[in-house]
Amino acid sequence: MLSLIVMAACSDTGGSGPGTDSVATVATTSTTTHPNDGTLVIGAILPRSGGAADLGSSMSDALAAGITEINAAGGINGEPVRLITAEEGVNPAAAALAVQSLASRVDAIIGPTSSLNTLGALGAAVEAGVLTCSPTATAMALDNFPDDGLFFRTIPSDSLQAEAIANVVEATGSSTAVVLYLDDGYGRPFGEATDDAIAALGTNVAATIGFTVNEESISAAVEEALAATPEVVAVIADAVTGPAIINAIDAAAQTRLSYVVNDAIRRPAASAQPFSPGLALRVSGVSPIAYADSAVFTQALLTVDPEASGLYAHNAYDCLAIVALAAQSAGSNAPARIASSIAAVTTSGTSCSMFSDCSAALVDGRNINYNGPSGNLSIDANGNVIAANFERFTFDRSGRDVAAGVVAIGIG
Repeated sequence: MLSLIVMAACSDTGGSGPGTDSVATVATTSTTTHPNDGTLVIGAILPRSGGAADLGSSMSDALAAGITEINAAGGINGEPVRLITAEEGVNPAAAALAVQSLASRVDAIIGPTSSLNTLGALGAAVEAGVLTCSPTATAMALDNFPDDGLFFRTIPSDSLQAEAIANVVEATGSSTAVVLYLDDGYGRPFGEATDDAIAALGTNVAATIGFTVNEESISAAVEEALAATPEVVAVIADAVTGPAIINAIDAAAQTRLSYVVNDAIRRPAASAQPFSPGLALRVSGVSPIAYADSAVFTQALLTVDPEASGLYAHNAYDCLAIVALAAQSAGSNAPARIASSIAAVTTSGTSCSMFSDCSAALVDGRNINYNGPSGNLSIDANGNVIAANFERFTFDRSGRDVAAGVVAIGIG
């Protein structure tokens, strides 16, 4: 789901929290070296209208709450933190323009939210020497992006989700699996990683099959999949093609198969064919944690907005908190120095979940392990999440998704 979030035009935050400004998306070219001027300035590139407006609004609430918390604690290195917002836009080019509009004014950028927009805009941020954190871009193409150490994200990559899917496949007790994936730049590497992860846990992967959105390709994929006689089928697709191919396989199968799906299929698109009651009960999957189970964090959001949804809000808060804590640890707001401290503040030391507690621990001279409101977050030196919880979901007879526990990856 996260890599396929609808890219929408955005509006500014309207001054939704202390220390916030707004800026129009105007093309500018930055060659700033971002000297350590003593003030940490954060840019936010979020969707605020269209299909992803609820996501942008939720993240805006989280950033407002985080800025309030940080500045109430005395800011970073003795100075208040400032937040400047810009529109994400409807495509990678618009997101890149947003980066350019902020590059000479900020030390770090939170966003874009879409994988496609992040991939399209990240080069401009790296060239400008700005640190970037995406809260929701999951694409594997970002795993090894040439970012000069200036990019990290607070949501696990699809390479980690592939491991979570493999865990659910293994839990079915099936001996033979087939992997089907939407054959595009997003689905192909995700499907291949899922194949590898399933095989690594001991389940035989009889076939890995790509398909496209046309009926002929789906029919051919169904025929090839059933010829492999699987007991479980892993499907990597979007909210339309995923349900389509699952329904096609199940209609043609001679036995009752189990299906394990990626996060995008958790909430099928309105135009997708629904799962029948009998089929729905045989479909399960995993998705990144959408809502943090933290009373303290939830209360902070509600203080900013009594109607805050909390949708992936913790991911945006994590970006802000980690940048601020890394800047405090480094004693600098210079992007490269902040980046060099990120792994240290998220992987070892005293466990803490909110900025204020972590900051106090740093003041006391302790190493910290920031885990965020989700309670489990570790980021390596390449900016990738290496330990995370995924929510396992199933469907009830009506086709509604139902939370069914947690799959922990990279723990211990």
